[in-house]
Amino acid sequence: MKITLENQFLDVFKTVEDKLGKENTYLVGGFIRDSLLKRESKDMDFCTPLLPDQVFLAFPYSTFFKKYGTVSFKLGDINITIASFRKEKGYSDFRHPSTVTFVHDLKSDYKRRDFTINCLYMDSNFDIIDPTRHGIRDLTKKNICLIGNNKRRLQEDPLRILRAYRFSYELGFSISRKLEKAIQLTKYLVKELKPQKVREEVNKCPAQQRKNLVSNLSLEFAYDV
Repeated sequence: MKITLENQFLDVFKTVEDKLGKENTYLVGGFIRDSLLKRESKDMDFCTPLLPDQVFLAFPYSTFFKKYGTVSFKLGDINITIASFRKEKGYSDFRHPSTVTFVHDLKSDYKRRDFTINCLYMDSNFDIIDPTRHGIRDLTKKNICLIGNNKRRLQEDPLRILRAYRFSYELGFSISRKLEKAIQLTKYLVKELKPQKVREEVNKCPAQQRKNLVSNLSLEFAYDV
């Protein structure tokens, strides 16, 4: 399966590709998901086997978060983030990994990502790579499914609970039974999140669903509806 990029997005892809090299450039995540769903997006996330310093050298005008290996900038009205392939370990604050290790292979990178529908990559040939082998299937079946052990992944980062509901509301998808069960076992952990992060995620939900989300997850400590 291939993706056809409109001119403005193709220009961005070629700009990144020219700087990083064809073999080092992958589009990933929400842009691919939205493209397959025929939804508009102004955010393009890329990933690369290059190390963070190499990426920053190619884009010295970007905002650089060295610890997490990301650079961010805008081209026109398109928001761009480029992340080096990485593995993550330990989430002592229920949000951020304690240890980040930069790697050179996509198979290690994909396991840190959250949902199968957000774990689709596109290479320089515009071919879609589906490393979980479930991303395309779950898009087709309109399912929200986590990658890996559901309970453990939610315990690592409870914001994934809010994100699951947000994508469900936004896309009109169903949350898988396995994920829903894990949410019920771990939703008490959302109180470990910073109120600002909760508000940001709730505000990304369709307005008519925010009250339901706040009520379902007892988010009144952070969000007044």
